[in-house]
Amino acid sequence: MAAASTGEALEQLAASLARARGDNFFLELAAHLAGVLGATEALICEGAPNKRARSLGAWRAGGPAANYEYDLDQTPCAAVHAGEILTVELAAGAYPGAFHKSGGYFGMPLAANDGAVLGHLCVYTDHPVVFDPSTRAICDIIANRAAAELRLVHVKRERALLRGQRRQLRAEIAASHDVEAMVGVSAAHLRVVEEIRHAAQATAAGVLIRGEPGTGKELVARAIHATSSRAAKPFVKIDCAALYIETQLNALPQTLTLTNGGTLFLDEVGALTPEMQQRLLANLGADANVRIIASTDRDVRKKIRDGEFRNDLYQRLAIFAIDLAPLRTRVEDIPLLVQSFAQKYARRLGRRVESVDPASLSELANYAWPGNIRELANLVERSLVMQDTPTLKITKELLATTAPLERAALVAAAAGDTSTTARTALAGPVDFDDTLSTGLHVIQRDHILRVLDSTHWVIEGSHGAALKLGLKPATLRHRMKKLGISRAANAGPHTAAGMPESEVR
Repeated sequence: MAAASTGEALEQLAASLARARGDNFFLELAAHLAGVLGATEALICEGAPNKRARSLGAWRAGGPAANYEYDLDQTPCAAVHAGEILTVELAAGAYPGAFHKSGGYFGMPLAANDGAVLGHLCVYTDHPVVFDPSTRAICDIIANRAAAELRLVHVKRERALLRGQRRQLRAEIAASHDVEAMVGVSAAHLRVVEEIRHAAQATAAGVLIRGEPGTGKELVARAIHATSSRAAKPFVKIDCAALYIETQLNALPQTLTLTNGGTLFLDEVGALTPEMQQRLLANLGADANVRIIASTDRDVRKKIRDGEFRNDLYQRLAIFAIDLAPLRTRVEDIPLLVQSFAQKYARRLGRRVESVDPASLSELANYAWPGNIRELANLVERSLVMQDTPTLKITKELLATTAPLERAALVAAAAGDTSTTARTALAGPVDFDDTLSTGLHVIQRDHILRVLDSTHWVIEGSHGAALKLGLKPATLRHRMKKLGISRAANAGPHTAAGMPESEVR
C-alpha cells in the first residue's frame, strides 16, 4: 500500500468513525478491516460464555451481515481469543469449525486495561494474508479503537448491572415485610399457602409460578425463599421482560456465583426469545448451588407446541408448578387484603384509618379486577391519598360491576366446584395471556373502554388509563390488541371527531 493510499485510508477511517454511533461503530470497523485486507468476511467479536464468541460487527461479501454467535473450539479464533495474534493459511480440514476451508486468516485479540481478552477481530480471505508496514499499522489502529469501544461497552454494562442491583436491593428492603402480608381465607389462597410450604421443603427443585399479571407471583417466590433453608442466602431477581435482559444474561455466570446457596428468580421467563432461552439453559449447570424459581403470565405449554419455548428448559423450571388464581375468583379474600393494604399505606402516608366502609367492600366484591391484587393495592393507596377521613371509602366511579352469574361461576371454580356452571365458565386449561379463555373478555373489554374514555384515551402517565387499571402500559396495550380495542373502532363521547389513532399514548 503506497503512502498516499495509506493516508487516504486513514482519512476515510477517521471520517466514518466520527459519524458512527452505537452498534454501527463496530460495523464500520469491520467494513474498513475487510477493505484494507481484501477480506471476504471481517468480524469484530466479544467473548461469550461457554467458549463462544458473539459478533458485534460483521461484514461479508462487500456488505453488512447479521450478527451471530459461534463456538470458538476448532476455529483459529480460539488461539486469538487466548491472546495470540495469528496469521495463517487455512488448509481444507485444518479447522473443522472454520467458516472457510481454504484461504487466509488474520486475527488480533481485543484486551481490557489489565490485559484480559474481551474479544477479538478477525478476517477471512480468498488468498494468503500479506502485510506491509502501512497495512499492519491500519489494522493496529482498528484493533485499538475496537478494544477501547469494547471496554466502554463493558463499563456501561457493569454500570447498568450495578443500577439493577441497587434497585433490587431497595426492592429487597421494601419487600422484606410484604411476605408476611400474604393474607386470605379462600380455598384458592389456602391451596397456594400449602404449595409454598411443600416447595420450600424441596430446596433444590425448580419452581414455575403461573398466573395473570398482578396476582403476586414475585411475592410467592419470595415466600418460598423466606421459608426455606436458603432464607439466609441471597434472593436475586432477573426480569426476563426488561430492556436490559441482554446485559443480565451476559452477567449470568457472575450472578450465579453471587447467588451461591440462594435463590435465582427468573421473572416473566415466558418473554425470553428462543436464542435467550438457549443461553439461559447453557448457564444453568447442574453443579450450581442455586435454587431456580421462575414465573410467567403466558401459556408456556402452548408456546412449546408452537416451537416458541424450549421443552428442556420448561422441564428444568417446572419440576414444581404453582398456579395463582385471579382475584376475581377469590372475592372472600378482598376484605383482608384491603385491611392489609390500608394499614401499610396509611403508615407510609402518615394517616390513621380506623375502618373500611362496608358499602365499598360490597362494590369491590362485584368488580372484575383485570389488574388483580396489584390493582387493588393501587386502588387502596389512591383512595387514601384522596381522602382524610378515618373510614376508608372506595368511590364507585373507580369500579365496574361484574355480571353476577359470571362472578358466581368464577368463585365456584376457584373453590373447586365441579358444577355444570363452573365447568362451562372455565372449561379446559386457562391461557393467562388470552382473556378469551377465561370468559371475562366481554367484561374486561367494556371496563377498559370505559377507563380509556374517561382518560381521553391517554394510556401512560399519572392520569393515564394504565395507572387507573393497575397495569403496566405495555400490558394494557397488549390486552387492547387481544380484545380488538382501538380508538378508531371505539369512538366514545370524549373522542374528538377525526382524531387519529396515533393520538393514543
